[in-house]
Amino acid sequence: MTSEKPDLQDLPAVRISLLDNKGALPQRSGLNWGQRPEYRREPNQAYIRLPSAIYKTEFFPPRSVHFTVLTDDNKVLICARAQDNAKAIETPHNNSLIGEYFRYRLGIPSGHPVAKEDLVRYGRTDVDFYKIDDETYFMDFSVYARNG
Repeated sequence: MTSEKPDLQDLPAVRISLLDNKGALPQRSGLNWGQRPEYRREPNQAYIRLPSAIYKTEFFPPRSVHFTVLTDDNKVLICARAQDNAKAIETPHNNSLIGEYFRYRLGIPSGHPVAKEDLVRYGRTDVDFYKIDDETYFMDFSVYARNG
């Protein structure tokens, strides 16, 4: 796979906050969904919460339909919308993959909780998605995305 960023100009795009509506990073949902030992969850399990302004649109495919997400660091994730109202993006084959991905990017050990401070230190509390076609998206979590 090439290391060049695809031409994103003129593609439909959304910016999704990884924080909740109060500006906090949830301790037991979102990137920290697996932080529930009482349910014996794998601690890396995670999802990206979609706000209603996005999940009520057709930007992403319908619930349970798999789509490909290419990342700014040349990874490929197979994702799907899940949960009530299709309000989450997860990696359906293994819910830990997306959590492992973000922990790696943030420099957090596998299985550890993600804190808002980790996102702030990294330089982003949100992620950008670009729709390449109905089955392929580009996810930009680079710290340069705000300037470019």
